Amino acid sequence: MANHLKFIIMKKVILSIALMGAVITTASVQQVNAANEVSAVNIVMDDDNGYVEVQLDSLSPAVQASVNALSAEYDVKSLKFNASKQLTKVMLIKKDDQSTKKVYLDAEGNEVPASQHKAEAAEKNRQEETPSVEVFEATQQKEDGFANVKFEDLNEKVQQAVRKLIDKYDINALQYHAEKKITKVTATDKEDQSVKTVYFDDEGKEITPEAAPQNTTEAPMLL
Repeated sequence: MANHLKFIIMKKVILSIALMGAVITTASVQQVNAANEVSAVNIVMDDDNGYVEVQLDSLSPAVQASVNALSAEYDVKSLKFNASKQLTKVMLIKKDDQSTKKVYLDAEGNEVPASQHKAEAAEKNRQEETPSVEVFEATQQKEDGFANVKFEDLNEKVQQAVRKLIDKYDINALQYHAEKKITKVTATDKEDQSVKTVYFDDEGKEITPEAAPQNTTEAPMLL
């Protein structure tokens, strides 16, 4: 009888140990999965160019009000802010169908369409990549006697002539022919994107290449 009781007690102890081990193993697996999920989220969040994660209370009252209005229909997944663009990016999950949505809010809390946001970013990049005439330095190589020249190195009359082109054209290149004293301007029409080449003499008057003064040396007369 005593041996039978000992057997039953030992069996219960073994079962208890097995159950505890299973609970500990399950908890460990859950912790590992949770850690992996956090790492994945962090990787995705860090993949945004210029946007950093922020708390709701760090945003302006106007933006906070817009986010709170969205929370009636959506769960807010993340909030990110771009200081240079003054835009808040809100990642949302719709409560009824769990679909995701991305919203951009300006400093006043107004929603900025994604298409407009992308267009403005592209335009900003284009403007940064295209220098103004005042700081322009041509990059084309010397050809046909024309060498690259800086805008500020041109005389005042030629500078004025070039400035008049800016309203209609984007200046692509400035070159100067020292012997012929001609400035060559390559420009792109802002409307139809056609490329035009204009020549100015030192007086700032537009001329044709054929009308440019030629340096000729006369042969000495034989006596």
